[in-house]
Amino acid sequence: MPPFNDYLKLIKLRLSLAVSFSATTGYLVYKIDPGPDFILLVMGILLLACGSAALNQTTERKQDAIMKRTMHRPVASNSISTRSAATLSLFLIISGCLILLAAGFRPFILGCSGVILYNLIYTYLKKITILAIIPGALVGSVPPLIGYASAGGIVLNDKILFFSVFMFLWQIPHFWMLLLRYGREYQDAGFKTIYDLLNINQIRLVIILWLIISCVLLALFVCSAEVFSRMISGAMFVLTAVFLIIIITSLYSRNSDSGLKYSFGTLNLYSLLIMLFLIADSFVP
Repeated sequence: MPPFNDYLKLIKLRLSLAVSFSATTGYLVYKIDPGPDFILLVMGILLLACGSAALNQTTERKQDAIMKRTMHRPVASNSISTRSAATLSLFLIISGCLILLAAGFRPFILGCSGVILYNLIYTYLKKITILAIIPGALVGSVPPLIGYASAGGIVLNDKILFFSVFMFLWQIPHFWMLLLRYGREYQDAGFKTIYDLLNINQIRLVIILWLIISCVLLALFVCSAEVFSRMISGAMFVLTAVFLIIIITSLYSRNSDSGLKYSFGTLNLYSLLIMLFLIADSFVP
């Protein structure tokens, strides 16, 4: 019997909880008084995220075994058998989909779409083209829409549109930062990435340009559409400016490895704070 901690690694509990919080934010963007549909959303999206993570480790076990970063994952290290991991992943995915179906047909369809994007399209394309990063990033934009649909949202409003686009744009540098640390390992495992085309300094520059352009475009959208209250908008602009300075400074840190870790952590913290601002704005009259 594998240790319980191995099962937590298999389902990537922390990442799955983050996905659930993203969906929760999407829900609260539309409705601030949670009902029974909110419980169904949290349960359904958490099970779906856990199942997708387990299925990903099952299908990529050979590649994971090659990379130093992932070789100790439960399936890659044979701590959990392939059959057990596959069975658990399918059980979690089916359970999650059924619970989302109880929350509504739209959450169900969006949940299924997220699984297909991540576990079929993205996973398959990673071995073929560097453009796999696009469906990979789209996966991050789906949970907010699931939460929004679970709350009863049909027509997208400016706030959920902003959040969904933000999650897509955020995923791209997230992937590239991983490449700065583990690009050679990805190559050895047979994955296609921009590490095949650009050197480390060029990837750093691309990340910075992407972040600056993304922040400018989102800021213009926030101003033109008046997405948030003035107080929240002002706080977000200040946060974004500070975030960019920290990221740029960290990426060019003398100790490149610790700088990358700090940049990666800052990027994740920034996305969390954006979600908290979105929730706070929903409570502002």
